[in-house]
Amino acid sequence: MYTAMMARALRWLFVVFASFGLTAHADGPPSTAVRSTFDPHDWKVDGAPATHLLVVHYHRVDEKYTDWNVWAWPEHGEGRAYAFDQRDAFGSTAVVPFKEFPPRIGFLLRRGEWVEKDIDQDRFVTTTKGAKVLEIWLQSGIPEIRFDANAATPAFTIDHAFLDGMDSITLVTSAAMSKRQIGALEVTGATLTRRQSTIKSATALPSVGGKAIYNLVLASGVPDHELGSLRIGLKSNVEGSAAPIIVYARDVLDDVRYTAADAQLRALCTEASTQFTTWSPVSSKVELLLFASPTAMTPDRILPLTKTHHGVWTTTVQGDLHRTAYQYRFTNYGVARTVADMHGYAATSDSSKTVVVDLTRLKPASESNIVPPRLKQRTDEVLYEIHVRDFSIRNPAAPAEHRGNYLGLLDGRARTATASSTGIAHLEDLGVTAVHLLPVQDFTARLDEYNWGYWTTLFNVPESNYSTNPADPASAVLELRTAIDGLHRAGLRVILDVVYNHTSNASIDSPFGAVAPYYFFRTTQDGRLMNDTGVGNTLDDGRPMMRKYIIDSLTYWTQQYDVDGFRFDLLGTAEPETVRAICTAMLGVRDDLTLYGEPWTGGGEPRFGKGAQRGLPIAVFNDHLRNAIRGDLDGTATGFAFGVGGDAKAIRTGVAGAIDDFATEPSESISYVSAHDNLTLWDKIAKSRPDDVDDATRRSMQQLALGIVLTSQGRAFLHGGSDFCRTKGGAHNSYNAGDDVNAFDWDRKQAFEGVHEFVAGLIALRRAHPAFRMDTQAEVRKALAFSPLKDVVAFTLDGKMVGDRWPRIFVAYNDEPVPLEIELPRGTWSVVVDATRAGIDTLNDAQGRVTLPPYSMFVAHTR
Repeated sequence: MYTAMMARALRWLFVVFASFGLTAHADGPPSTAVRSTFDPHDWKVDGAPATHLLVVHYHRVDEKYTDWNVWAWPEHGEGRAYAFDQRDAFGSTAVVPFKEFPPRIGFLLRRGEWVEKDIDQDRFVTTTKGAKVLEIWLQSGIPEIRFDANAATPAFTIDHAFLDGMDSITLVTSAAMSKRQIGALEVTGATLTRRQSTIKSATALPSVGGKAIYNLVLASGVPDHELGSLRIGLKSNVEGSAAPIIVYARDVLDDVRYTAADAQLRALCTEASTQFTTWSPVSSKVELLLFASPTAMTPDRILPLTKTHHGVWTTTVQGDLHRTAYQYRFTNYGVARTVADMHGYAATSDSSKTVVVDLTRLKPASESNIVPPRLKQRTDEVLYEIHVRDFSIRNPAAPAEHRGNYLGLLDGRARTATASSTGIAHLEDLGVTAVHLLPVQDFTARLDEYNWGYWTTLFNVPESNYSTNPADPASAVLELRTAIDGLHRAGLRVILDVVYNHTSNASIDSPFGAVAPYYFFRTTQDGRLMNDTGVGNTLDDGRPMMRKYIIDSLTYWTQQYDVDGFRFDLLGTAEPETVRAICTAMLGVRDDLTLYGEPWTGGGEPRFGKGAQRGLPIAVFNDHLRNAIRGDLDGTATGFAFGVGGDAKAIRTGVAGAIDDFATEPSESISYVSAHDNLTLWDKIAKSRPDDVDDATRRSMQQLALGIVLTSQGRAFLHGGSDFCRTKGGAHNSYNAGDDVNAFDWDRKQAFEGVHEFVAGLIALRRAHPAFRMDTQAEVRKALAFSPLKDVVAFTLDGKMVGDRWPRIFVAYNDEPVPLEIELPRGTWSVVVDATRAGIDTLNDAQGRVTLPPYSMFVAHTR
């Protein structure tokens, strides 16, 4: 996912920051700006004299400017770093020289090479025609851009305050406070007694983000009913007095008294009534807004909810509300915010309203109580990653109304003498066990807008853009359930790609923010959104009610949609305790669920990296094997499968299921070479070997790369279309590139039928023989033996040890551009895979020495 992160964040990042009082751009300098003392001729650009300067004055409370720099760029151009290397009365100064001023200049303040950012968003300044120098003044932690040195004089402000314990407030100020200012701090509330508002002690903490931080301890705990009414400020008779600001309840909400562990948070609908239940311990009032239709602008009825325990609010409305649109209005901290239900099951296409649905009335017409396909062991899974729209938008066998939609997953054309199979028939021919669907949870795309979907808004709602009727909120529910049921009838399991690491909107006015501002998102001590994901916000799964939300949501999809597993986007951002809780809870729901994820983040340090999964029933992507096979993601490195002299040691480690790398058991490793992110395998081969190999050789390289994946221990994963050399025309980040780039080209399959048949044969081989999918480290260490030849990857599998009907299996890869002659172990061997054919049927017998053509593989067995 990461290659798409920064680009897709731009669409909504402004909204997020604006809601917290931030701005993403600034007006130009005043027309009467003071004459600058900076001369452009004192600076150079690429060795030539500069003619224009952007001068950035920067003030930090901690006065620590070492390694801080400006990353600046002309709008739509490339960026460069410029150090803060001059001190002045304001703080420190960096100069950005230009040959000519662009109309707008973008910039970020960062420490080192992106170690830290001060204001985690792009800011822009507009240049003035005729001006040679543009000076701006910035204060750490404050987004505002000032153009007047006098107006930019650092002023004392109280910036944030958080209730992080029942008697503990974290106070964030623009500068260190004097003893007199500390003594003048005043906490107020709706009904606070003098004792409850008394500050017993104030301790200065290390500065964060250029801000001064204090821990204030109150004389007694804050009562529950005061959570949403606390304010703190300086008395007016003190120099630098600051008006009272809101004290937001943050870490205090982790307390057991606010953890509604057993609450059923939902809108449960029957023909007789609907029970609405939500959670908001900081709200003084919660109201239910019911609408006569999904498109209605004003509510038909407004009903109060009753607060019960642990911050839970509930009400029951008599009558049949099936398909009724609704919202909640949360009043907290003196503000009423109206939002969709974060726990809702259906929603309008713009996600502004949730919709009540009775799931018993939205069952597939063809539902036959079919039992979803089961796995005997985790390594039996062969995963095939597809995007709902890509898969069927150009499938000639799909009716027009199904193309690009959930129901299109079930359309297909059987193979004939003159045409390849398409759609679901293609999946059946290929022989994979499961389809991995890129995100289908609601991501608020505009109608018919193309996107991969990694910006979820409502996690329990299926994306309406993939339904045949986006105007009907129930349509997506019924049609996704129908698609999953149909895939099950075809013997295919369904894995959902889920994005519980961030949302499309992290503002206070979002479904998550309105419920409890600053609670559901990971923040720094001084209240800034953390950006572990690289897209501006990170959900805080370490918080009990966020963790509960994730597990409740996964349970819902498992029980109500019969999904067979989950792929976790940016799993590396998750707390290990959360991952353990997910494994325990979800395998309690169904013991053969497939669970796996990305062990990396979008920029922050991994909390659940490779190795953290040891001993757990969850796998992580083996990027070590991926990189060994293909060289790199989007560059020109060749790797083992299409170069010269590849990393044989890394291939061996991957073939063994990473048990000598990061895994305890082979089932913890996802073997793969390509996915939706980055260049497709075919495009990577073309970029790495653009001129010196022919089409036939590239096909051989493709087969070898996929062959390594399918004969490695662990769980096998294929990027959809890689079996017929899918291309995206060299696009490495096609998250919003549309159908021309992303759609499955079914005509192409006919041209690459040979590669498809080869891959299908390898899948049949893997599924038929347990020696290729051993489930434990002990089995692998007993049954797998590598050839002692240093530069050759060849190995034998002892089938008898793992119950395989083939006593011994021999596998070899030739990763070189010249033929490879190898000595077979003693005996007569039945060949089932050669340079062009693969499967379980004997092609010929061999003994002694055999020759592998360039970029090929070989599999044989004894009888």
